[in-house]
Amino acid sequence: MTSFLPLDHVIILVSDPQQAGAAFGEAGFTVTPFSRHSASMGTGNCCIMLESAYIEIIGVVDVTPANAGWRGLLEKGAGIRGIALRTADVEVTSREIAEKTGIAAEPVRHFSRQTDDGELRFSVARIDTASTPGFQCLACQHHTPELLWRPELMRHANGARRLVSVSTPGADMLQPFASASPTGTALVKGRNELIIAASDNRHIDLREICGTEISLVRA
Repeated sequence: MTSFLPLDHVIILVSDPQQAGAAFGEAGFTVTPFSRHSASMGTGNCCIMLESAYIEIIGVVDVTPANAGWRGLLEKGAGIRGIALRTADVEVTSREIAEKTGIAAEPVRHFSRQTDDGELRFSVARIDTASTPGFQCLACQHHTPELLWRPELMRHANGARRLVSVSTPGADMLQPFASASPTGTALVKGRNELIIAASDNRHIDLREICGTEISLVRA
């Protein structure tokens, strides 16, 4: 039975993901080109790929029933509004989360997004948001990981390598689902900040554009 799940990616919700992606690019990150998810999802994103968990910058591009939750969260402002936990079998994980925590997940959604390198396919199960107000927590299964974790996307001019920790005021609500493994990305209570292992120390303030601060730490 699943006990804890490792962090797959942290979700930064913004009104303009292309603008936010450009800001990350100016800060020395390699950012994937903006692409749209399946039409039913009505969202689009760009990503910053790291050795472990990655950063997804997401926004709503078309209003659909599937993104009602994201639209509601965006009304609270841009920032770290979700985490995705990695699973090899989202159907099984969805059932086990309910058994372990007593918190139900929505039916599994299957969707994709097209890139120049191929179609990326995913399956997710969103955990009932009533248990994590202000956040969207979901289990995520990658069906085409080789199209996302590519060496050229993981090389960053600022030396960023690994997401060490995700700091957010609502971290305690997410602890029942996320892994406590010391080798993974830590989830800690605090201001909206990402700590990233890099080749040098640097602070990047992106609060104006995406409600988040970045701290690069030599490691």
